[in-house]
Amino acid sequence: MTPGERITSKLKIPYSLQYGKRRRLKITLDIHGRVLAFAPLRLTIREIESFIEEHADWIEKNRKKLLSDIVLSSDDSIEKKKRKADELKLWAGSFLEKYEGRRPKRITIREMSSRWGSCSSSGNISLNLYLYEVDESLREYVLIHELSHLYQMNHSPLFWNKVSEICPDYRERRKALRKYRLPGKR
Repeated sequence: MTPGERITSKLKIPYSLQYGKRRRLKITLDIHGRVLAFAPLRLTIREIESFIEEHADWIEKNRKKLLSDIVLSSDDSIEKKKRKADELKLWAGSFLEKYEGRRPKRITIREMSSRWGSCSSSGNISLNLYLYEVDESLREYVLIHELSHLYQMNHSPLFWNKVSEICPDYRERRKALRKYRLPGKR
């Protein structure tokens, strides 16, 4: 164990403890599934461990999900990232050749840490470089999602109706996409 690491007395849950100026005790998991506890200065070890053990089910459920995620790597060279961006742009262009709806003004490929794509109110779509790493059907869902924002700039029922016109199985694809974790995102 490293400094700050402890094990709860009853359920033997390993955790790392950090005291600080906080109002409430917070537990979270790091990207490796380890329990991190952030505690106010006034709390005793017994209170902290009791809280952690009360949340053992939450810890286990979220640890399983976290460890089953597919973590995408950001270790590529600049040249390799540029090649992937170029290929994604070509893929998006060929998709748009068959697409019969509204067209974006521009599609850019960017490295994003928290979203797969975005659509600006001026009609520009950005796609995440990491879409290169996912199955084409999931990539297609993201592009359809962003193209649907050219009709509805929100996530209202009208928006989801538009998505489902083009991608009737969007719910399954969306769920499958959640298995991937972007670099830098927990």
